[in-house]
Amino acid sequence: MKLENARVVVTGGAAGIGKSLAKLLAARGCKVVVADYDLDRATAAASEIGPLAHPVRCDVSDHASVEALAEQAYALLGGVDAVFANAGVSHSGALIDATPEQLDWVMGVNVRGVWSTASVFAKRMIASGHPGHICITASEHALGLQHTGGGLYTASKHAALGLGEILRAELPETIGVSVLCPGLANTELHLSGRVSPFGPGDPGSVAVGAAVLARGMSADRVAEGAIAGVERGDFLIVTHSISFKAAERRFAEISAAFAAQAPWSADAERYDVNRVVAEVIASLKDAGDKA
Repeated sequence: MKLENARVVVTGGAAGIGKSLAKLLAARGCKVVVADYDLDRATAAASEIGPLAHPVRCDVSDHASVEALAEQAYALLGGVDAVFANAGVSHSGALIDATPEQLDWVMGVNVRGVWSTASVFAKRMIASGHPGHICITASEHALGLQHTGGGLYTASKHAALGLGEILRAELPETIGVSVLCPGLANTELHLSGRVSPFGPGDPGSVAVGAAVLARGMSADRVAEGAIAGVERGDFLIVTHSISFKAAERRFAEISAAFAAQAPWSADAERYDVNRVVAEVIASLKDAGDKA
């Protein structure tokens, strides 16, 4: 899909990668809805980007709010060609010390928010018969990077990749799906989008996080990679070559486990779940037709 003069929605668009996406897309002549939990920041970002950008408040963890976003986006843009489900939040701390409320918050934004965004907009694209594209922002964490202190975030990004894989299999060919898996980026992840409802974090941890993020790849460069990947029709969009090392380690571990515990055998395909499901459905249909 060519993202020239397109109609685009970007969630989490007030800062970081989302803001860079909106800015770069507007520079290509795209009309962009800058959706964010913080309307003031979304309005400031849209004003900075220019007249092609339209701020809309949206809490992606609230399905009704995403429905309202779609309603406004279609009214403002006259249709939607591409959606960047980019909104996300982060949580720092040992996994076993996280609270149920923190788990619900991270998963609500990073997983439920991705599902709501993809579901609401894909349904509209299908109903209109218009081709489109959905790009989900996951992370290098989804590819195998083990980042201690970021367990909830890491789990949520694995889920985001899983959602993208199933969407790719279920949606019609007219709707493309991509999953952006960036590495360390110079953003304000711990400050942007939804502000944590649990109060300020440990000052030392926040300072370390800010210093680490400041050394990351520019958000513009990540956004450029995302746009190029969508235009190529890539499913996986990666931006940091260092991320390959984690993915390679994971694949080596998977490969070794299968070699030692479940090597390929002559009857392996009898347990192919997709094949089994298809055969069962076909047999039930055949039985019903004969009845």
